[in-house]
Amino acid sequence: MPDGSRSQMSHAASRASAAPGGGQLVALPVERDDAELLRRLQRGDPWAKAVLFERYGALVERIARRILGSERHTTFADVVHDAFVSAYATVHQLSDAAALTSWMRSVAVHTSCKSIRHHKARSWLRFFSPEDIPELPARGADAELREAHDRTYRLLESFPLDERVAFALRYIDGMELTEAAAACDVSLATIKRRIARAEARFVSAAKRDPVLATWIEEGTRWNP
Repeated sequence: MPDGSRSQMSHAASRASAAPGGGQLVALPVERDDAELLRRLQRGDPWAKAVLFERYGALVERIARRILGSERHTTFADVVHDAFVSAYATVHQLSDAAALTSWMRSVAVHTSCKSIRHHKARSWLRFFSPEDIPELPARGADAELREAHDRTYRLLESFPLDERVAFALRYIDGMELTEAAAACDVSLATIKRRIARAEARFVSAAKRDPVLATWIEEGTRWNP
């Protein structure tokens, strides 16, 4: 999301929660009450939109990073922006306030998938954010780990989209099966099948890779 939009949302939320006659911030009921937040969102309340972004912005960006990796055709800020535009436009479809978090995960997943479909540029899934990976050549064990990661990204890039997303949500983001199923809008049985296919595809390909084969044989599992 553009910096201007972020600042505007943060300012709106701060201004709405300022105590009359003073600069001290106070918590308003809507911040604790999802039902009230949903009602205000469905009314189009600008302050409620700011609260939604403040509460779920980091979650949406994290999911986008896990699915998109280092896509060069767009920035994560653009995907986050598009996700919230979609959320504001479709919030009237949500009837259960208790499902707000699950719904935002789903919006993040669908927006990320839409970005992939619209742009066929090369993309690599990363197990860590780019800033977590050293730019300078590493040595010893660090060099081996980086090489294994790089080869893993190349494998994941070739996965069918539904398996790529399932793999990313389960093994990279660490979602529970029920959470991943809800985020993808599929049944628990379906997400299990997708994850099983993705893992089998990954293990089969990794065993043929001279670097990744060692990790597979040693029973190593990536669990960031």
